[in-house]
Amino acid sequence: MTSIIFLDAPVGSGFSYAKTTFASHSNDIQLCDQAYEFMRKWFESHPEFVSNPFYVGGDSYSGVPIPIITQLISDGNTCLYNHIIGYLLGNPLTFPEEDNFKIRFCNGMGIISDDLYKSLFHACGGEYRSEYINPSNVECIQNLELYEQCIDGIETSHVLEPYCGGLIWLIKLPTQKTLKEHTRLSSVKCRVDGYKSVYYWSNDASVQEALHVRKGTIEEWIRCPDLNFTRTIYDVRPYHLNLSNKGYRSLIYSGDHDMIIPHQSTQAWTKDLNYSVIDQWRQWKHDNQIAGYTESYSNMMTFATVKGGGHTAPEYKPEECFAMFKRWISNQPL
Repeated sequence: MTSIIFLDAPVGSGFSYAKTTFASHSNDIQLCDQAYEFMRKWFESHPEFVSNPFYVGGDSYSGVPIPIITQLISDGNTCLYNHIIGYLLGNPLTFPEEDNFKIRFCNGMGIISDDLYKSLFHACGGEYRSEYINPSNVECIQNLELYEQCIDGIETSHVLEPYCGGLIWLIKLPTQKTLKEHTRLSSVKCRVDGYKSVYYWSNDASVQEALHVRKGTIEEWIRCPDLNFTRTIYDVRPYHLNLSNKGYRSLIYSGDHDMIIPHQSTQAWTKDLNYSVIDQWRQWKHDNQIAGYTESYSNMMTFATVKGGGHTAPEYKPEECFAMFKRWISNQPL
């Protein structure tokens, strides 16, 4: 059906590395420039793939660079320009106000009461980010403290999962020692325990040889390393609007149990692009079961939720997400 190029980015993640000090200190713009340069060179080295329809995709923080990379391709004068069709994003980070939707999400999930939700909205006016709250607004601050108590111990990547430390132990620099200690100390069965096997697999010499990882370029594969990375772009909605105006297709999907980037915030900005609806909100199914809900717009953008999905959806619902992707890339309705 498709060929997939998987790119470790920004520099320093996965098996990627930099040869210069400048290249090793990255930001959003540099990440996009480097990814674009990589793809340009890759297709120059593999011309047999140039004529294939081309899409760019990613999840989570990739919500920032993917639309920018797509725009770089659309603005460029390379072989990619003639064959890029669109892009897809899952649970994508998009704009600063997304955090405000967590309150609404928690109310819908029964994590906070209707009374607390109403009190929060009345006291805070819909703005719940600490940096924007007036210190003299005691009522808002007190209500937010009650909210924090309600979400304490909630696994934000999927609110129905057992709390496993909020993935903190995986975000820190894991070593064989810390992995073994976590295995020994944890009595709760956690989905993320499976990440440990990925750590051992990725650091196996025969695996790295099979993947053609250049010897000496990395000392140890780490899932979430500390990177010299600076966030420089906070709102990519203008890029989505520009790409829509140029006629590129897009699939934007969200796991409906993800609290990190709630599906309500993603649905809100897709609607705010202000294109008319051509396929009204409806169920989409896989294997005769409801797999989520979807809506499509006249800018060739499709929004979909993935029922039971977390952050990010394919990790929780791989079959459903594959069915969704296969239909979309084949120009079929979900």
